[in-house]
Amino acid sequence: MTASPENISSEIGQTDRLAEAATTSPTPAPQKLGVPGVIINWLRALARDESVRAATFAFVLTRSLILFLFILTAQLQIVNPEIVNPEVGATVITLHKVQLSRIITRRVTVADINWYRDTAKLGYERRPFTTEKQANWAFFPLFPLLWYLASHITGEYHFSGMAISAIFFFFALLLLHKTILEFGWNVPDANRTIFYLAAFPVSYFFSLPLTESLFLFLTIGCFYAAKRKAWLLAGILGALASATRITGVLLLPALFIVYWQTYRTLRPRLNILPLLLIPTGLLSFMFFLYRITGNAFAFKDIGVTWGREPAYFLKPLYDYLSDPLLLASPWDFRLINFLAATTVLSCGLVLLKWRHWSLAFYTLACMFVALSSSLLQSQARYAMVVFPAFIVLGVAGRRPHVDTAIRTTSLILLVLITIMFCLRLDISLS
Repeated sequence: MTASPENISSEIGQTDRLAEAATTSPTPAPQKLGVPGVIINWLRALARDESVRAATFAFVLTRSLILFLFILTAQLQIVNPEIVNPEVGATVITLHKVQLSRIITRRVTVADINWYRDTAKLGYERRPFTTEKQANWAFFPLFPLLWYLASHITGEYHFSGMAISAIFFFFALLLLHKTILEFGWNVPDANRTIFYLAAFPVSYFFSLPLTESLFLFLTIGCFYAAKRKAWLLAGILGALASATRITGVLLLPALFIVYWQTYRTLRPRLNILPLLLIPTGLLSFMFFLYRITGNAFAFKDIGVTWGREPAYFLKPLYDYLSDPLLLASPWDFRLINFLAATTVLSCGLVLLKWRHWSLAFYTLACMFVALSSSLLQSQARYAMVVFPAFIVLGVAGRRPHVDTAIRTTSLILLVLITIMFCLRLDISLS
Protein backbone atom coordinates (compact mmCIF):
# COMPACT_ATOMS: atom_id res chain seq x y z
CA MET A 1 0.00 0.00 0.00
CA THR A 2 1.48 3.38 -1.06
CA ALA A 3 1.31 6.44 1.22
CA SER A 4 -0.27 9.55 -0.22
CA PRO A 5 1.76 12.78 -0.70
CA GLU A 6 -0.44 14.51 1.90
CA ASN A 7 0.39 11.89 4.56
CA ILE A 8 4.09 12.13 3.81
CA SER A 9 4.04 15.91 4.13
CA SER A 10 2.13 15.66 7.41
CA GLU A 11 4.64 13.23 8.90
CA ILE A 12 7.58 15.40 7.79
CA GLY A 13 6.02 18.48 9.36
CA GLN A 14 5.36 16.63 12.61
CA THR A 15 8.96 15.42 12.74
CA ASP A 16 10.27 18.95 12.17
CA ARG A 17 8.10 20.31 14.98
CA LEU A 18 9.37 17.62 17.38
CA ALA A 19 13.00 18.34 16.46
CA GLU A 20 12.45 22.08 16.92
CA ALA A 21 10.85 21.50 20.31
CA ALA A 22 13.77 19.32 21.36
CA THR A 23 16.31 21.97 20.41
CA THR A 24 14.44 24.86 21.96
CA SER A 25 13.37 23.19 25.21
CA PRO A 26 15.19 24.69 28.27
CA THR A 27 18.16 22.80 29.75
CA PRO A 28 17.39 21.45 33.22
CA ALA A 29 18.99 23.61 35.92
CA PRO A 30 21.85 21.92 37.82
CA GLN A 31 20.77 20.48 41.12
CA LYS A 32 22.08 22.19 44.22
CA LEU A 33 24.34 19.89 46.19
CA GLY A 34 23.67 21.39 49.57
CA VAL A 35 26.19 21.60 52.37
CA PRO A 36 26.79 17.80 52.70
CA GLY A 37 27.38 17.50 48.96
CA VAL A 38 29.81 20.41 48.91
CA ILE A 39 31.73 18.92 51.84
CA ILE A 40 31.88 15.50 50.15
CA ASN A 41 33.19 17.02 46.90
CA TRP A 42 35.73 19.05 48.84
CA LEU A 43 36.96 15.95 50.68
CA ARG A 44 37.22 14.07 47.39
CA ALA A 45 39.30 16.87 45.93
CA LEU A 46 41.60 16.79 48.97
CA ALA A 47 41.93 13.02 48.67
CA ARG A 48 43.07 13.44 45.06
CA ASP A 49 45.67 16.08 45.98
CA GLU A 50 49.16 14.55 45.97
CA SER A 51 50.45 17.06 48.52
CA VAL A 52 47.64 16.35 50.97
CA ARG A 53 48.09 12.59 50.68
CA ALA A 54 51.86 12.71 51.14
CA ALA A 55 51.69 15.15 54.06
CA THR A 56 48.98 13.14 55.78
CA PHE A 57 50.94 9.90 55.46
CA ALA A 58 54.21 11.37 56.80
CA PHE A 59 52.44 13.26 59.58
CA VAL A 60 50.21 10.42 60.80
CA LEU A 61 52.94 7.78 60.70
CA THR A 62 55.60 9.76 62.56
CA ARG A 63 53.33 11.57 65.03
CA SER A 64 51.56 8.30 65.90
CA LEU A 65 54.92 6.66 66.50
CA ILE A 66 56.02 9.49 68.79
CA LEU A 67 52.73 9.52 70.71
CA PHE A 68 52.96 5.74 71.11
CA LEU A 69 56.44 6.08 72.58
CA PHE A 70 55.24 8.86 74.90
CA ILE A 71 52.49 6.59 76.23
CA LEU A 72 54.62 3.43 76.33
CA THR A 73 57.42 5.03 78.31
CA ALA A 74 54.90 6.46 80.75
CA GLN A 75 54.40 2.89 81.96
CA LEU A 76 58.10 2.64 82.77
CA GLN A 77 59.39 3.80 86.13
CA ILE A 78 63.04 3.81 87.12
CA VAL A 79 63.44 3.82 90.87
CA ASN A 80 66.32 5.78 92.35
CA PRO A 81 69.12 3.20 92.84
CA GLU A 82 70.09 4.82 96.14
CA ILE A 83 66.70 3.78 97.50
CA VAL A 84 66.88 0.15 96.43
CA ASN A 85 70.48 -0.80 95.72
CA PRO A 86 73.34 1.65 95.24
CA GLU A 87 74.90 -0.55 92.58
CA VAL A 88 71.84 -1.63 90.59
CA GLY A 89 68.99 0.55 89.43
CA ALA A 90 65.48 -0.77 89.94
CA THR A 91 62.91 -0.72 87.15
CA VAL A 92 59.14 -0.95 87.45
CA ILE A 93 56.91 -1.60 84.42
CA THR A 94 53.19 -1.36 85.01
CA LEU A 95 50.14 -1.81 82.84
CA HIS A 96 48.02 0.32 85.12
CA LYS A 97 46.24 3.02 83.19
CA VAL A 98 48.06 6.35 83.16
CA GLN A 99 45.98 9.41 82.29
CA LEU A 100 46.93 10.97 78.97
CA SER A 101 46.84 14.41 80.58
CA ARG A 102 49.51 13.34 83.07
CA ILE A 103 51.65 11.94 80.25
CA ILE A 104 51.39 15.13 78.22
CA THR A 105 52.04 17.34 81.24
CA ARG A 106 55.19 15.42 82.07
CA ARG A 107 56.44 15.61 78.49
CA VAL A 108 55.93 19.36 78.14
CA THR A 109 57.38 20.60 81.41
CA VAL A 110 61.07 20.35 80.56
CA ALA A 111 63.91 22.61 79.41
CA ASP A 112 62.99 25.41 76.96
CA ILE A 113 59.30 24.48 77.03
CA ASN A 114 59.08 25.85 80.56
CA TRP A 115 60.50 29.17 79.39
CA TYR A 116 57.94 29.49 76.60
CA ARG A 117 55.08 28.41 78.89
CA ASP A 118 56.02 30.92 81.59
CA THR A 119 56.40 33.65 78.97
CA ALA A 120 52.94 32.80 77.63
CA LYS A 121 51.48 32.89 81.15
CA LEU A 122 53.37 35.76 82.76
CA GLY A 123 54.92 37.79 79.95
CA TYR A 124 58.50 39.06 79.82
CA GLU A 125 60.59 40.07 82.80
CA ARG A 126 60.59 43.84 83.19
CA ARG A 127 63.86 44.92 84.80
CA PRO A 128 67.11 46.55 83.74
CA PHE A 129 69.28 44.29 81.63
CA THR A 130 71.95 42.26 83.42
CA THR A 131 73.62 38.93 82.78
CA GLU A 132 73.67 37.90 86.41
CA LYS A 133 70.98 35.30 85.78
CA GLN A 134 69.00 33.80 82.92
CA ALA A 135 65.92 35.64 81.64
CA ASN A 136 63.23 34.95 79.07
CA TRP A 137 64.37 37.82 76.82
CA ALA A 138 66.13 35.18 74.69
CA PHE A 139 62.78 33.71 73.60
CA PHE A 140 61.04 35.44 70.71
CA PRO A 141 57.40 36.47 71.22
CA LEU A 142 55.19 35.06 68.47
CA PHE A 143 54.91 31.48 69.71
CA PRO A 144 54.25 32.43 73.37
CA LEU A 145 51.57 34.84 72.13
CA LEU A 146 49.85 32.14 70.06
CA TRP A 147 50.11 29.72 72.99
CA TYR A 148 48.54 32.32 75.28
CA LEU A 149 45.65 32.86 72.84
CA ALA A 150 45.08 29.12 72.35
CA SER A 151 45.06 28.49 76.09
CA HIS A 152 42.42 31.17 76.60
CA ILE A 153 40.22 29.42 74.05
CA THR A 154 40.68 25.94 75.50
CA GLY A 155 41.23 26.86 79.16
CA GLU A 156 44.30 24.57 79.24
CA TYR A 157 48.01 25.02 78.44
CA HIS A 158 49.77 21.72 77.81
CA PHE A 159 47.43 20.16 75.25
CA SER A 160 46.96 23.55 73.61
CA GLY A 161 50.69 23.99 73.13
CA MET A 162 51.12 20.57 71.58
CA ALA A 163 48.04 21.03 69.41
CA ILE A 164 49.18 24.27 67.80
CA SER A 165 52.62 22.78 67.14
CA ALA A 166 51.04 19.72 65.52
CA ILE A 167 48.74 21.85 63.35
CA PHE A 168 51.57 24.06 62.14
CA PHE A 169 53.74 21.03 61.44
CA PHE A 170 51.08 19.34 59.29
CA PHE A 171 50.56 22.46 57.21
CA ALA A 172 54.32 22.95 56.99
CA LEU A 173 54.63 19.48 55.42
CA LEU A 174 51.77 20.25 53.06
CA LEU A 175 53.29 23.58 52.01
CA LEU A 176 56.74 22.07 51.64
CA HIS A 177 55.41 19.49 49.20
CA LYS A 178 53.82 22.22 47.08
CA THR A 179 56.90 24.45 47.34
CA ILE A 180 59.14 21.68 46.04
CA LEU A 181 56.90 21.34 42.99
CA GLU A 182 56.98 25.13 42.49
CA PHE A 183 60.78 24.98 42.38
CA GLY A 184 60.64 22.40 39.58
CA TRP A 185 61.22 19.07 41.29
CA ASN A 186 58.84 16.17 40.81
CA VAL A 187 56.24 14.51 43.06
CA PRO A 188 58.41 11.52 44.15
CA ASP A 189 61.15 13.97 45.20
CA ALA A 190 58.59 15.93 47.22
CA ASN A 191 57.21 12.77 48.81
CA ARG A 192 60.65 11.65 49.97
CA THR A 193 61.59 15.11 51.21
CA ILE A 194 58.66 15.56 53.55
CA PHE A 195 59.00 12.01 54.87
CA TYR A 196 62.69 12.52 55.65
CA LEU A 197 61.81 15.73 57.48
CA ALA A 198 58.98 14.16 59.46
CA ALA A 199 61.19 11.18 60.43
CA PHE A 200 64.24 13.28 61.33
CA PRO A 201 65.85 11.78 64.46
CA VAL A 202 64.87 14.70 66.74
CA SER A 203 61.58 15.54 65.03
CA TYR A 204 59.72 14.92 68.29
CA PHE A 205 60.43 18.63 68.86
CA PHE A 206 57.82 19.31 66.16
CA SER A 207 55.25 17.76 68.51
CA LEU A 208 56.20 19.91 71.50
CA PRO A 209 55.20 23.48 72.42
CA LEU A 210 58.28 25.04 70.85
CA THR A 211 58.97 27.32 67.88
CA GLU A 212 60.11 24.62 65.44
CA SER A 213 56.76 23.88 63.76
CA LEU A 214 55.66 27.51 63.59
CA PHE A 215 58.98 28.71 62.20
CA LEU A 216 59.11 25.91 59.63
CA PHE A 217 55.59 26.76 58.44
CA LEU A 218 56.30 30.48 58.14
CA THR A 219 59.62 30.12 56.31
CA ILE A 220 58.26 27.59 53.82
CA GLY A 221 55.22 29.80 53.32
CA CYS A 222 57.52 32.74 52.49
CA PHE A 223 59.28 30.87 49.71
CA TYR A 224 56.02 29.43 48.38
CA ALA A 225 54.36 32.85 48.26
CA ALA A 226 57.43 34.38 46.61
CA LYS A 227 57.55 31.70 43.93
CA ARG A 228 53.89 32.45 43.17
CA LYS A 229 54.66 36.22 43.09
CA ALA A 230 52.48 36.91 46.12
CA TRP A 231 55.00 39.41 47.48
CA LEU A 232 52.74 41.00 50.10
CA LEU A 233 51.93 37.61 51.61
CA ALA A 234 55.63 36.71 51.55
CA GLY A 235 56.46 39.92 53.40
CA ILE A 236 53.82 39.33 56.07
CA LEU A 237 54.90 35.72 56.65
CA GLY A 238 58.52 36.86 56.79
CA ALA A 239 57.69 39.46 59.43
CA LEU A 240 56.01 36.78 61.52
CA ALA A 241 59.04 34.50 61.03
CA SER A 242 61.42 37.20 62.28
CA ALA A 243 59.18 37.54 65.34
CA THR A 244 59.63 33.80 65.93
CA ARG A 245 63.40 33.35 65.53
CA ILE A 246 66.36 35.58 64.76
CA THR A 247 67.09 33.63 61.56
CA GLY A 248 63.76 34.81 60.20
CA VAL A 249 65.48 38.01 59.01
CA LEU A 250 67.55 35.89 56.62
CA LEU A 251 64.41 35.55 54.53
CA LEU A 252 64.88 39.15 53.35
CA PRO A 253 68.05 38.58 51.27
CA ALA A 254 66.85 35.09 50.32
CA LEU A 255 63.60 36.45 48.86
CA PHE A 256 65.45 39.30 47.15
CA ILE A 257 67.29 36.55 45.30
CA VAL A 258 63.96 34.90 44.41
CA TYR A 259 62.75 38.29 43.16
CA TRP A 260 65.86 38.75 41.03
CA GLN A 261 65.50 35.23 39.59
CA THR A 262 61.86 35.99 38.75
CA TYR A 263 62.30 39.38 37.08
CA ARG A 264 66.07 39.50 36.47
CA THR A 265 66.16 42.93 38.03
CA LEU A 266 66.33 44.58 41.43
CA ARG A 267 65.27 47.99 40.16
CA PRO A 268 62.84 49.63 42.56
CA ARG A 269 59.31 48.49 41.80
CA LEU A 270 56.23 48.63 43.94
CA ASN A 271 55.88 44.86 44.20
CA ILE A 272 59.28 44.51 45.91
CA LEU A 273 58.38 46.87 48.74
CA PRO A 274 56.37 44.29 50.79
CA LEU A 275 59.57 42.30 51.32
CA LEU A 276 60.80 45.15 53.48
CA LEU A 277 58.20 44.02 56.03
CA ILE A 278 60.32 40.98 56.87
CA PRO A 279 62.60 42.59 59.50
CA THR A 280 59.69 44.35 61.25
CA GLY A 281 59.01 41.36 63.48
CA LEU A 282 62.54 41.46 64.86
CA LEU A 283 62.62 45.26 65.04
CA SER A 284 59.35 45.32 66.99
CA PHE A 285 60.73 42.82 69.49
CA MET A 286 63.92 44.85 69.84
CA PHE A 287 61.93 48.03 70.50
CA PHE A 288 59.87 46.18 73.12
CA LEU A 289 63.02 44.85 74.82
CA TYR A 290 64.50 48.32 74.86
CA ARG A 291 61.39 49.60 76.62
CA ILE A 292 61.43 46.95 79.36
CA THR A 293 65.19 46.33 79.82
CA GLY A 294 67.01 49.32 78.31
CA ASN A 295 68.82 46.97 75.88
CA ALA A 296 67.39 46.39 72.40
CA PHE A 297 69.79 43.44 71.94
CA ALA A 298 68.80 41.72 75.18
CA PHE A 299 67.64 38.68 73.19
CA LYS A 300 71.23 38.15 72.04
CA ASP A 301 73.24 39.44 74.96
CA ILE A 302 71.45 37.28 77.53
CA GLY A 303 72.75 34.22 75.68
CA VAL A 304 75.97 34.35 77.67
CA THR A 305 74.04 32.99 80.66
CA TRP A 306 73.55 29.80 78.62
CA GLY A 307 77.20 29.78 77.55
CA ARG A 308 76.51 31.18 74.08
CA GLU A 309 78.97 33.79 72.86
CA PRO A 310 79.88 34.98 69.35
CA ALA A 311 82.54 32.81 67.72
CA TYR A 312 83.85 31.69 64.34
CA PHE A 313 81.12 29.49 62.87
CA LEU A 314 83.41 26.48 62.34
CA LYS A 315 84.58 26.44 65.96
CA PRO A 316 81.89 24.01 67.23
CA LEU A 317 82.77 21.59 64.43
CA TYR A 318 86.49 21.85 65.19
CA ASP A 319 85.75 21.24 68.86
CA TYR A 320 83.95 18.02 68.02
CA LEU A 321 86.68 16.79 65.69
CA SER A 322 89.27 17.39 68.40
CA ASP A 323 87.61 14.58 70.39
CA PRO A 324 85.24 12.63 68.10
CA LEU A 325 84.99 9.65 70.46
CA LEU A 326 83.20 11.82 73.03
CA LEU A 327 79.75 11.21 71.57
CA ALA A 328 77.75 13.12 74.17
CA SER A 329 78.32 15.54 77.00
CA PRO A 330 75.85 17.18 79.40
CA TRP A 331 72.98 18.73 77.42
CA ASP A 332 74.74 18.02 74.13
CA PHE A 333 74.32 14.92 71.96
CA ARG A 334 77.55 15.85 70.19
CA LEU A 335 77.52 13.20 67.47
CA ILE A 336 73.93 13.89 66.34
CA ASN A 337 74.45 17.66 66.46
CA PHE A 338 77.70 17.40 64.49
CA LEU A 339 76.18 15.14 61.83
CA ALA A 340 73.09 17.36 61.49
CA ALA A 341 75.12 20.56 61.10
CA THR A 342 77.61 19.12 58.61
CA THR A 343 74.83 17.48 56.58
CA VAL A 344 72.96 20.77 56.22
CA LEU A 345 76.14 22.64 55.29
CA SER A 346 76.91 19.99 52.66
CA CYS A 347 73.38 20.26 51.27
CA GLY A 348 73.80 24.02 51.03
CA LEU A 349 76.90 23.52 48.90
CA VAL A 350 74.99 21.10 46.67
CA LEU A 351 72.25 23.72 46.20
CA LEU A 352 74.96 26.17 45.15
CA LYS A 353 76.18 23.66 42.59
CA TRP A 354 72.61 23.30 41.31
CA ARG A 355 72.36 27.12 41.11
CA HIS A 356 69.36 27.30 43.38
CA TRP A 357 70.80 30.52 44.74
CA SER A 358 68.00 31.55 47.12
CA LEU A 359 67.70 28.12 48.74
CA ALA A 360 71.48 27.78 48.97
CA PHE A 361 71.90 31.19 50.59
CA TYR A 362 69.15 30.54 53.12
CA THR A 363 70.55 27.11 54.01
CA LEU A 364 74.14 28.23 54.50
CA ALA A 365 73.25 31.49 56.25
CA CYS A 366 71.00 29.72 58.77
CA MET A 367 73.77 27.33 59.73
CA PHE A 368 76.40 30.08 59.89
CA VAL A 369 74.20 31.97 62.37
CA ALA A 370 73.44 28.85 64.42
CA LEU A 371 77.07 27.72 64.61
CA SER A 372 78.32 31.21 65.46
CA SER A 373 77.04 30.77 69.02
CA SER A 374 80.26 28.80 69.81
CA LEU A 375 78.27 25.72 70.93
CA LEU A 376 77.40 22.49 69.16
CA GLN A 377 74.47 22.09 71.55
CA SER A 378 70.98 22.12 69.89
CA GLN A 379 72.39 22.20 66.35
CA ALA A 380 70.15 19.30 65.31
CA ARG A 381 67.11 21.35 66.32
CA TYR A 382 68.36 24.32 64.34
CA ALA A 383 69.18 22.13 61.35
CA MET A 384 65.82 20.40 61.07
CA VAL A 385 63.96 23.63 60.23
CA VAL A 386 66.33 24.43 57.34
CA PHE A 387 64.00 22.78 54.86
CA PRO A 388 66.07 23.18 51.64
CA ALA A 389 68.58 20.65 53.01
CA PHE A 390 65.87 17.99 53.02
CA ILE A 391 65.12 18.70 49.37
CA VAL A 392 68.70 17.71 48.54
CA LEU A 393 68.25 14.52 50.55
CA GLY A 394 64.96 13.89 48.75
CA VAL A 395 66.70 14.10 45.39
CA ALA A 396 69.51 11.84 46.64
CA GLY A 397 66.82 9.34 47.61
CA ARG A 398 66.06 8.68 43.94
CA ARG A 399 68.54 5.84 44.33
CA PRO A 400 66.63 3.04 46.08
CA HIS A 401 69.51 2.01 48.36
CA VAL A 402 69.99 5.63 49.50
CA ASP A 403 66.27 6.02 50.14
CA THR A 404 66.19 2.81 52.18
CA ALA A 405 69.24 3.86 54.18
CA ILE A 406 67.82 7.30 55.02
CA ARG A 407 64.39 5.98 55.98
CA THR A 408 65.73 3.11 58.09
CA THR A 409 68.39 5.15 59.88
CA SER A 410 66.03 8.05 60.54
CA LEU A 411 63.25 5.90 62.00
CA ILE A 412 65.61 3.88 64.21
CA LEU A 413 67.25 7.01 65.58
CA LEU A 414 63.87 8.71 65.99
CA VAL A 415 62.67 5.84 68.17
CA LEU A 416 65.86 5.69 70.25
CA ILE A 417 66.21 9.44 70.85
CA THR A 418 62.49 9.87 71.53
CA ILE A 419 62.78 7.21 74.24
CA MET A 420 65.75 9.12 75.65
CA PHE A 421 63.61 12.25 75.67
CA CYS A 422 60.79 10.44 77.44
CA LEU A 423 63.26 9.22 80.06
CA ARG A 424 64.47 12.83 80.43
CA LEU A 425 68.06 12.19 79.46
CA ASP A 426 69.54 15.67 79.13
CA ILE A 427 71.24 15.04 75.78
CA SER A 428 67.81 14.70 74.15
CA LEU A 429 66.34 17.84 75.70
CA SER A 430 68.43 20.48 73.93
